[in-house]
Amino acid sequence: MARKKKISNTKKYLRVRFVSVIIATFALFLLPILLIVISQKTDPEHTPYKLNAGDYLKESYDDIDVTDVLSRKGSAAIVDKNLNVKILGKEAIFDNDKLTEKEWTEFLRLTGKESDYYYDVAFYEGGENSESYWLVLREPRAILFVILLSTNPKAINYKETSFLFVSFFALYFIALAVFIILYSKKAAAELNAMEKLKTEEEEKRMLLVSELSHDLKTPLASVQGYSEMLLNGVDDEEKKNDYLKMIHDNSVRADGILKALFTYSKLGSSGYDPKLEKTDICEFTRLIIAEYIPRFEDAKFKYEIDVPEDEINVQMNADLFRRVYDNLFENSMKYNEEGTLIGISLKKENGRVYIRVFDDGKGISKENREKIFEPFYRENKTGEKNKNGSGLGLAIVKRIIELHKGEITYKPKDDKGCGYLIVLSAKI
Repeated sequence: MARKKKISNTKKYLRVRFVSVIIATFALFLLPILLIVISQKTDPEHTPYKLNAGDYLKESYDDIDVTDVLSRKGSAAIVDKNLNVKILGKEAIFDNDKLTEKEWTEFLRLTGKESDYYYDVAFYEGGENSESYWLVLREPRAILFVILLSTNPKAINYKETSFLFVSFFALYFIALAVFIILYSKKAAAELNAMEKLKTEEEEKRMLLVSELSHDLKTPLASVQGYSEMLLNGVDDEEKKNDYLKMIHDNSVRADGILKALFTYSKLGSSGYDPKLEKTDICEFTRLIIAEYIPRFEDAKFKYEIDVPEDEINVQMNADLFRRVYDNLFENSMKYNEEGTLIGISLKKENGRVYIRVFDDGKGISKENREKIFEPFYRENKTGEKNKNGSGLGLAIVKRIIELHKGEITYKPKDDKGCGYLIVLSAKI
């Protein structure tokens, strides 16, 4: 009995030792991985995703309370529409109390790339009694590296378990090598993708600046030229009035381009909230069409309307979506001749709303259809640009539709004229 008991205790000891070796070896196996893929943890009250500037926005920035951000050694600042800076707290985020457009653009481009701080920027669109502004929040990163390792060296008999130990670590190094190779390839691929995206974004930004400069050059040159003529003296009263009208028209055009650019930039801001509400898209569309019918008739355009009497609800910002209809209808009227048919149809299928706005006018050439939603793109068939357009209308339309979690494509009806298909979700 004593012998059997001793053998039983030995087996039990061997089993405990074997389990202890497995646990210890497994812990050693995890250690290098934990050193490579470090578990980054932060104070629960200082978690990066809780830094949301949009939660602090108020109608007046004088009412903004960022006490909790400052208590975590954070900083806050207000940037108004004229790029004036107001510091909230003691520590300044910016070096100057007024930024240039280049400084502000560069700051937004680099936000989040600095390793020492978390940033978040939110835009507040002012109303009749309030001004527009950006709220910039910054908090220092707080990183705690945690490595968990548990072992029982007293339970390990290396003489009896050396084969297992060596075999395991041979497998470990093989697995580690495979991991490093796969990780390196993945990291290289991600780095290449990031560099490509960075290059594309930089090219888009430079193109945007170039196109904006080009579009503003003509009206500003006209304003300068006619104003110099007036300053040099014009005796003819009729010419003087013509010059003043040209100055006024070109200044309005330049102002329209800048306003469109501001809207395009605002809609693309990460902190912008479209504030969608449950809305009957059919009733909303009928009201817009009722306003346009007299204009169609006065301009001698034909029209075709197919909007159901049913109630179809979507999540929508009425003011933004009105701009979608305005831009599409205005384009059809601006670029086509009298007698052109302008139409709109709306239907619901499989939980989605399909809106088609179309005309049977000139249309857009097939090779240029993929470019029409790019900023400042305008098809030029006659060698002259339209002098009244900003080149941002369809780019703004696309961003508005994307803010509504929808999509818009160029799709003319029966492949005639010009047409756009908008798809929205009808699942509330």
